Amino acid sequence: MAFEHNSSKPILHEMTPATINSGSVPNPPPSTSFVPPSRTDWDLLFQPLFDKLLNPPPSVDHLAPKVIALIAKLVAPEPV
Repeated sequence: MAFEHNSSKPILHEMTPATINSGSVPNPPPSTSFVPPSRTDWDLLFQPLFDKLLNPPPSVDHLAPKVIALIAKLVAPEPV
């Protein structure tokens, strides 16, 4: 009994799902378990950032009150 292929129907290997590998993505390395950073690791990483953000250096001169006073003086209404 010879198998004849009818060109209007796909043959079995055309219907079977397969993984296409173009070679552009390397095979993944053997799986290793992920160990999340400890609380100490996070603290060491971010503490300097928070220190700088929450406690600015004393050399910063806050000019806003002086500037606001000058603007208020310039735009004050003239007495009638």
